[in-house]
Amino acid sequence: MKYSTSKEIEKEVQSRVRESWQYVRKRKHGRLVSPTGGFVIVPCTPSDRRALRNFRRDVERVLNRQAKCHAG
Repeated sequence: MKYSTSKEIEKEVQSRVRESWQYVRKRKHGRLVSPTGGFVIVPCTPSDRRALRNFRRDVERVLNRQAKCHAG
């Protein structure tokens, strides 16, 4: 399955899917859902040069929320 036209975002999504995240295809964008329920929108055709950086930031936010929920 092809997740994004960006090679870097494609690799990031593939690695998360291997870590038991789920990819759900919506109408215009995909959604990467973490095992605990948080999600990140996956840009299918990113036109912004900061798309990869923004995507990684969003994934980190989901991971940080998970860590806070489990810690406290």
